[in-house]
Amino acid sequence: MKRKTTILLLAALVLVFGALAALYFTAGKDYPDRAADGAAWDESWEMLGPVLGVEEPGNGFALADNSAILTADDIFYATWTAGDSEKYTNEDGDEVDVYDAQLYMLAVGCADPENAALAVQEWTDRETASYDVRQTGTETYNGQEYSLLYYDCASESNPYERGVTAFTVYGSYAVSAELSCRERFSGDEAAILADILGRCHYSADIQ
Repeated sequence: MKRKTTILLLAALVLVFGALAALYFTAGKDYPDRAADGAAWDESWEMLGPVLGVEEPGNGFALADNSAILTADDIFYATWTAGDSEKYTNEDGDEVDVYDAQLYMLAVGCADPENAALAVQEWTDRETASYDVRQTGTETYNGQEYSLLYYDCASESNPYERGVTAFTVYGSYAVSAELSCRERFSGDEAAILADILGRCHYSADIQ
């Protein structure tokens, strides 16, 4: 009898968690109707929360990770990697996989556009202090303007040699896209990131 009761309780828990999971994934599929560039929203785009959809980036990159579509902190990120990986021990002593190139995209919801702009400025200042910045610029891709930092990695503790980062503000969201490359990566990081940003679509529901 005791075993039967335990089985019934486990079955009830499975039903409860199954229902919660169904609600979670249903919420996750609440896609915008259209993108700000006028395109119909494509559910195959990789989503960063409610703000941004990214087409398959091509250029040899494959999705490695994506945070939950909805989070309490309104912070969303995704990473793509290209090339071979090898083990690397970071400054904390943790062994991690490092690829020939990695794309990291981040979208953070802020109180308002002014605070989003402050977040972007803070990110820019941090990268300027951390890297050997060799060029800056401003470019527009698919209707969205980005500020760009092209840099070399001066730290010996960084497994990457060079990279380029794009920052932008969309509505009350601060957004960054960073492409980091190892010395053996032969691709043109500036051209690759430009191509990827041309495949980014922002929700028309957010202004």
